[in-house]
Amino acid sequence: MSSLFLYAVVTLAAIWLIDKWRKRLAFYEKLRWVNKVPGLPLIGNALEFKDPTKSLTRMQEVLLENDGLCYVELLYRPMILISNYNFVEWLLSSNTLIEKSLDYKFLHNWLEDGILISTGATWKNGRKILSPAFHFSVLEEIVTKFDKPTLILIELLEKEVGKDSVNIYSYIKNYALDVICESSMGIEVEAQKNSQSTYVKSVDSMCNIVVDRAFNPLKTKDWLYMLTPSYYKEKAYVRYLHSMSDKVIKSKKSSRQNGIKEDKDDDTGRKKKNAFLDLLLTYKDQNGEPLSEKFIREQVDTIMFAGHDTTSMGLCFAIHCLSKNREEQEKAFKEIKEISEGKDKFTYADLQEMRYLELIIKETLRLYPTVPFYSRNTSQDFIFQENKVIPKDVTLLTCAYAINRDPKVFKEPEKFIPTRFLDTDVKPFSYLPFSAGPRNCIGQKFAMLEMKATLAKLLLNFEILPSIPEHNVILSAEAVLKSKNGFCVRLKKRII
Repeated sequence: MSSLFLYAVVTLAAIWLIDKWRKRLAFYEKLRWVNKVPGLPLIGNALEFKDPTKSLTRMQEVLLENDGLCYVELLYRPMILISNYNFVEWLLSSNTLIEKSLDYKFLHNWLEDGILISTGATWKNGRKILSPAFHFSVLEEIVTKFDKPTLILIELLEKEVGKDSVNIYSYIKNYALDVICESSMGIEVEAQKNSQSTYVKSVDSMCNIVVDRAFNPLKTKDWLYMLTPSYYKEKAYVRYLHSMSDKVIKSKKSSRQNGIKEDKDDDTGRKKKNAFLDLLLTYKDQNGEPLSEKFIREQVDTIMFAGHDTTSMGLCFAIHCLSKNREEQEKAFKEIKEISEGKDKFTYADLQEMRYLELIIKETLRLYPTVPFYSRNTSQDFIFQENKVIPKDVTLLTCAYAINRDPKVFKEPEKFIPTRFLDTDVKPFSYLPFSAGPRNCIGQKFAMLEMKATLAKLLLNFEILPSIPEHNVILSAEAVLKSKNGFCVRLKKRII
């Protein structure tokens, strides 16, 4: 009897292995049209992309070698790396291939079904509800909310004038958190007055954990990840971050109940538009039902993260670029000085006029896209072109960093040349600082306004010079693009 049982077990195991092998062969057959990057047995290409300070350079190398399209494996996780224009346009403009990849699921404990990582009907509903909060009429009023945090930033940086080197990273991170909370949430957290912001440190730590899981095959499986110290650290960070969002919502509700409403008429007699958190708290669906507390918390978590982390990195890289390119800095300063003559505050219209400053920001984001790659998952077989099938359960990773530095699109791609964006022939899917298509960044106009307002004020107050000794950033591809060694510059008080 035992022999028969053993024989049955071995037979079933053999049948299962043969079936798995046949499916694997069929999978590879479908992908024959994509060049495969050679890897190691079992782990594939995992070691090549594990180090976040080297992964972008390696991606750029293999994409240039394979005409912008190649297949890699991280353990048994299949992935197509992409910078090919035709493929990028097909992928990002799709209304059906919108499911975020496994990497974003590592954010789920924190952001849950927030608009950044949700998919399907949940994402579409969230996008529909949140879009009015980023309408230009709302942005016109939000611009005025930048003034107070910016004044605090200027006061803090004035204390650093004359030093050979100052790392502006923590200043800008805390400033951006103040801006998003005051402008979109309608509450003050005073992160700049608390230079050791626990929130900022928790966000940074969560970003590190997410990237480590994405490129570490032993941590992609939940049951293995739960055996690591990172799992318990993540739980602590998430508890704190959720408590912070709950505090923001509670504070806003309290102010509204006490009659301090952000949507009352302003001095001109116009009715103010609801900002982000006001909109969520006052929203009613077609049946007159308010949004659930869970939905509100998920969206607040998402906007507080995305609204401060990405914008702060964009500002840090822009300041870095201005310190290295003095001629461009002076051109921007002259434009800003002319627009600001006789004014102590910038209006929405003023910021729209700062066209050269916008070119500088665009060029910064080309060289240093705050989100260096975007990834989707195939929930079924998709056909890219005739006889080119992408099987189910493949990660499609669009490398914005490689696309933005493609020499076929941008001449001298490693150089800082803001005027290249005066060329109207730049194709829309060859420049991806905010992604593109239906899942593009909902807050991109807000981010551009904040960056303009901040840089304009900085340039009116300081000359931004290279640090002594001169500092060069070490790029690190995490949930957002960062510099491993910070952003060191030298500040000189500007005499106008």
